[in-house]
Amino acid sequence: MLSQYVKVGVDELAQEKLSPLLKLQYNNAIADAVADLGEPEEIGQVFSGFQKFLYQRQPAAA
Repeated sequence: MLSQYVKVGVDELAQEKLSPLLKLQYNNAIADAVADLGEPEEIGQVFSGFQKFLYQRQPAAA
């Protein structure tokens, strides 16, 4: 997913793309994604948190 973000940019991490990305990663088997990653709500929260992390400003090194 991250490599696709680098290629395409911020739009690659849009929330509506989460399900298609999981289907692609797990050969169209959402049940396998849930088994690996947790319940859909949890997966969505992690996905959103990942996006926030990417855009969070890091403090300057001292």
